[in-house]
Amino acid sequence: MDLLLTRILWLRRSKWQFLLAGLAFLIGLSTLMLALESYMRVNAHLEKKEKEGQFLIINKKISLVNTLGIESGTFEPSELSNIRNSGLFQDVGEVHSNQFKAQIVARSYISFSSLVFFESVPKAFLDNKPEDFRWTEGRKDLPIIVSQDFLNLYNFGFALGQGLPQISRDAMKLVNFEVEIEGPGGKEVFNGRVAGFTERIASVLVPTEFMDWANRKVGGKNNTECSRIIVKTANASVPEIGTFLKKYRLMADQEKLSFGKSGRVLKTVMKGLAALGLLFTILSLVMFSMNFRLVMAEAENDIRLLIELGYSHKRISTQLLSWFSLFLGLILLLAVLILVRVEGIAGMAISGQGLEIGNTSFLVKTALSGLFFTAMVLVWNSLMIFRQLRKIA
Repeated sequence: MDLLLTRILWLRRSKWQFLLAGLAFLIGLSTLMLALESYMRVNAHLEKKEKEGQFLIINKKISLVNTLGIESGTFEPSELSNIRNSGLFQDVGEVHSNQFKAQIVARSYISFSSLVFFESVPKAFLDNKPEDFRWTEGRKDLPIIVSQDFLNLYNFGFALGQGLPQISRDAMKLVNFEVEIEGPGGKEVFNGRVAGFTERIASVLVPTEFMDWANRKVGGKNNTECSRIIVKTANASVPEIGTFLKKYRLMADQEKLSFGKSGRVLKTVMKGLAALGLLFTILSLVMFSMNFRLVMAEAENDIRLLIELGYSHKRISTQLLSWFSLFLGLILLLAVLILVRVEGIAGMAISGQGLEIGNTSFLVKTALSGLFFTAMVLVWNSLMIFRQLRKIA
């Protein structure tokens, strides 16, 4: 880079206009890249959920007649058949609960005992399917899947109140405890362990084989009715599902019913942020163009003198663009660093709340999109500089 030529061109020229234009470009490019990264991650997560299908836990509404024992809160075979034949759900599974008293006793890393309830669902409805989540009669080892919500309640509620240590997922899997079940058929003790976690079902799950055996052998009931069902659907937010549930006095998780709507709103917000970032980028492009025209106008006499001294207008434009390229490259680097930093902070904040929006990162694609917009600004101003220098020459 010709330092003498640079000093002549920028001598007595104000740098504040370029700095302000650079700041606007940094803000616009950072906002645009953050919006693109967020949009791609959210979109990938939503598409993954749509491919997997959406799952709802459905139960009957409990009223005074249930409290008085006049009406049962369980599903009759005809009601299950009606739900399966409604055409609204791709699959329907029964959720069975324990018909016996169950207690967990831990005496090692965490010392406590608590009554607990168990449920079982068909494996096809599990979001996490550990290979060792199975049980056969005579086996004393009992694998359990725990809801992530329960782990959060323990860490941020029970543990803090009882002076117990908070525990991570990995540490939870190392905890061994006894599972004591008791009923009309006697008492049995098993060695329980956490085989995995679920974010789909707010419950403590045991293998279906164990539930059937324990209800029959310990609970003394051969055919247990289900009070909850789990259904799979392509889109839980369609109005027909809400109408069907209301008609038959059924209840489901309202947050999951509005999942699709929330996803669409989130996508719209991300698009709005991207549009805002693009607006800032275009604004900075205009500011750069105006500043270069101003520099060309103020340095017109100096440029004519340089041309008379033997400098070609191509060399002068190359000198200006070299400086401008370094300036834009620095801004792009800062924007990428901001993206990485914000993504890391946001990821930790989201994980700390027990939420998940997908672990897939689109950092390379986002950085390439930032490079593309930076190149556009460079090319636009290059054309403008060449045109202005030809007029002066």
